[in-house]
Amino acid sequence: MNKKILMFGIPLLAIAIVSALVVLSFSVTVNTSQSVFVDGEPQAIPCLGGETCIGEPVVITNNANVNAELKLVNDADCEDVEISYVGKLDLTKKDTTTWAATGNAIEIIYTVVGENFEYDDSNLPEGYILVYAMDKENRFSEYATVIKVEDIDEGLPTLGDWNADADPDYCNLNNGFDSYNHCVGAKLWAINEDDLGTETEGVYELAWTDMVNYYYETDLIYYFANAEDNIIVPAGSNLVIYPSISVATLAGDETCEFTVGIESQ
Repeated sequence: MNKKILMFGIPLLAIAIVSALVVLSFSVTVNTSQSVFVDGEPQAIPCLGGETCIGEPVVITNNANVNAELKLVNDADCEDVEISYVGKLDLTKKDTTTWAATGNAIEIIYTVVGENFEYDDSNLPEGYILVYAMDKENRFSEYATVIKVEDIDEGLPTLGDWNADADPDYCNLNNGFDSYNHCVGAKLWAINEDDLGTETEGVYELAWTDMVNYYYETDLIYYFANAEDNIIVPAGSNLVIYPSISVATLAGDETCEFTVGIESQ
């Protein structure tokens, strides 16, 4: 009898434990708020047939602590008009001791998003070309190497460019020199083509003895290499774009109204 009682005692204990479990429940309230904002006024852009006309700036701001992956969309339905998006950047000579601008700025207009990186070189001095400059961590002792802008075949900044995640960054004099709109990104410079040195797989050394004559960035930029108008606005930063309107040569008189917006990728 004692053995039987012991054998039946084990399952009874197991039943008692299971029946003692209590299922807990709780409720959660999530208050969401918009983190991406667009600042741009309605625009009327006059443009003659055969020309490309650039509108006013539109600022897309991301207040979140994560990057915002977005898509530019528009509802244009005009067969004689193509819409793209460009950026503007001033390049200037600098005092290479203090890195303060010395004036004589030139404006560059460049592609923000598209299959190919394009730019307007009409403001470049004779003999100068536009290059993408890639810094190293010790940028004041190991000078940047460059790629000709015409050879860019991927988004900017590229993997391995220290400026893509610069620390200290380029905002609020954090690095002791610069107070840019974009804290990280890519650098564009204008240099005399004769200053290009040794080339390795499309990457060039520079003749730094002539560095006082280079035109340096006044801000960092982004370029998104795709045909779907997909962009990324970095965490806690903004992206400034300009609508670029290209009109067919034989376009007639018409008014083309459209709205540019953004949506999640």
